[in-house]
Amino acid sequence: IRSDESVFAHIHPAGSVPMAALAVVQKDEGMSSGHGMSMAMSPEVSFPYGFPQAGDYRLFVQVKREGKIETGVFDTKVGN
Repeated sequence: IRSDESVFAHIHPAGSVPMAALAVVQKDEGMSSGHGMSMAMSPEVSFPYGFPQAGDYRLFVQVKREGKIETGVFDTKVGN
């Protein structure tokens, strides 16, 4: 969220498709959602996003660890 609330984005590491919507599509197409499968995951995460305007932004990051949702809040300044 930009400090003046003129910019808001909701994104996911793999793109902007919410996981719930992806699960519906995968179910409709007969694809496995991957639940129950053990996969090694990287400790790093990145988000495909370019800030449209310079300014002060507050970022909220949510992760689910051991069944619990944790939220981190970060402030950043985006330059020209």
